[in-house]
Amino acid sequence: MSINTANLPDDYFLDTDDEMLAYLESQAKQSIEEIQKSNEQNREKAYRLLNYLIAGIGGLILILLNHIQNIHILLILASIALMTGWAISSIMLLFYVILSKKRPLTTNMPQNLYNETFKLSKESNKLTILRKYQLHNSNNYIAQLLKINSEYRRYTDNAIIIAFSTPVITLLIVAISLKCFFA
Repeated sequence: MSINTANLPDDYFLDTDDEMLAYLESQAKQSIEEIQKSNEQNREKAYRLLNYLIAGIGGLILILLNHIQNIHILLILASIALMTGWAISSIMLLFYVILSKKRPLTTNMPQNLYNETFKLSKESNKLTILRKYQLHNSNNYIAQLLKINSEYRRYTDNAIIIAFSTPVITLLIVAISLKCFFA
């Protein structure tokens, strides 16, 4: 039976022994590091794609500005459509990945650790209990990081799809239009 990690009860890890606790803590630390690294890689990929899109848009603008009188109206419209698609991809990357302010709290608030269960506990080693609550909070942090990672990937993938499909669709529309125009 699988339990939703975002909805684990606060006392979920209280029954773990010290050896298991140490192992789970090290796994949580490794998971956090790997997910944070993945999030940064997704953001770096978004930055690179944004740079390419800006260069492409800028190049098209320069071509249009310098040679607009020599370019067929259909190609001008295709260039505008291409810039629009790339601009949409750029905006998506900018707002949902690059400028995203989604940063879960990496440390535990004292009130999350020093709760009623902890206060009422008769256990002699209360630090172990605090570590178990810390593990629960780390587990929640990992779940939040995974959600952010998924969002970054989804928006970056969507931007890539739009950025690469826009020229193809524009080319098809121009080809069909030229065929109809010259037929």
